[in-house]
Amino acid sequence: MPKLNEQQLRERAKLAAVESAPKHGVGEFLQQIEEAENVFTFLFEAKMKGYVGWTWSVSLFATEDETTVSEVNLMPGEESLIAPNWVPWAERLADYKALQAELEAQAAAEAAEAEENDEDETDEDDEEESSDEVVEEVESEEAADKSAATLAPESVDAENDADDAGARVPRFLRRRLGRLKHKK
Repeated sequence: MPKLNEQQLRERAKLAAVESAPKHGVGEFLQQIEEAENVFTFLFEAKMKGYVGWTWSVSLFATEDETTVSEVNLMPGEESLIAPNWVPWAERLADYKALQAELEAQAAAEAAEAEENDEDETDEDDEEESSDEVVEEVESEEAADKSAATLAPESVDAENDADDAGARVPRFLRRRLGRLKHKK
């Protein structure tokens, strides 16, 4: 068998890298390194998530008679293992506090918007009802209150519990709580 040229060696190296890598994990040819006599290393771009800057390294032993694949490795490049820039704790804490303040402002704006929408809905409902229906409702509510009052006297504990009930849950929390109920 005649000696393989560089193009044939590169194709053989890429085929070996493709066999070892996940689907579509091998990119373009980057570099060829002659390690020793008849030993060549070919570097190909790694195109996998989480491996930015990494390369596929394929070492071949090529003689006039045969070409063999010695090893196929996924190697980190010069820029792949660089740690992110160090940020002092005071700056990170300031960024965190600014984010929390922004989130609180957003929640307050959503709560105000929700209250405003609730008031608008009640105003529209009131306008739609006729005065006769309102009178009937008031009379029926008063009758219900009188019958409830005669059933059992309200205790002091019940009054305290009613005071502890607090305001309405903010809109963004209602959505989250609703999601949790649906997951169960």
